[in-house]
Amino acid sequence: MSGRLVPYPVYPYGDQMHLVTLPSIDSTNSEVQRRWLAHYPAPNPAAKAMAVVAEVQTAGQGRTGRNWQSPRGGLWLSIAWPMRGRPDAYEPLPLAAGLAAAQAIQACADLVPLIKWPNDLLIGEKKVAGILCQAYPDWPTPVVILGVGINANFAPELLGQPLRQPATTLQHEIHHAIDLQTLLNLLLESLEHHLLIVDRGDFAEVLLPQIRPRLAWLGQPVRCGPQNGASTVEGRFIGVDGRGQALIQTPGGVQVLCTDELRRVLPP
Repeated sequence: MSGRLVPYPVYPYGDQMHLVTLPSIDSTNSEVQRRWLAHYPAPNPAAKAMAVVAEVQTAGQGRTGRNWQSPRGGLWLSIAWPMRGRPDAYEPLPLAAGLAAAQAIQACADLVPLIKWPNDLLIGEKKVAGILCQAYPDWPTPVVILGVGINANFAPELLGQPLRQPATTLQHEIHHAIDLQTLLNLLLESLEHHLLIVDRGDFAEVLLPQIRPRLAWLGQPVRCGPQNGASTVEGRFIGVDGRGQALIQTPGGVQVLCTDELRRVLPP
């Protein structure tokens, strides 16, 4: 991958999304934010999407400020997508992006990752990809920054220890390397399609039915909240709603959760 600008079509907007490929960067999320603010310092209703992909991240970002290990051989991508709708329309974006990444992986590697609410992809019980979404509705030109990291062509041992959750890679699962350019093209195609659906406010009608059969731990006991805290919710995971919120069946009724993350409750 080079540092040149490569046009990638965004047909409904009639122009293009600029894709910048770099050998190394601190964080693709940070870099695409810097480029967006430099390119759109004032309101611009005609803003076009831009994306940054890097061979290596030296300070990759995970959810809630966690470090994301990003060695060579993975797919590390961030997109700055102009907000065309209301800010709350983008709440289910992590799930829409998770579906796009799962579809790209399935098409490229013949694997079927499951979506662990709200922002991870699992193969078995091991993490193979993660999603990070950050909305900036108050910036001069409002934008959603969407980061996708896929563990592709390297050994899981390169992710280091300790990990909060066991991890795997595509190469480890299928015993050979995949074509990263093909994976990138498939991912961009799916992301563009799903982002436009979210723009239109059609997540619940179009994407949610595709997401439900891919949800990890559906119907199983889960826990959500601090490891040891009074605010922990425990029950059976019964799905997500049209805003991308998790639905947990508890003895007191259905709890609707919009933050934190699920953990599976294993039998004693």
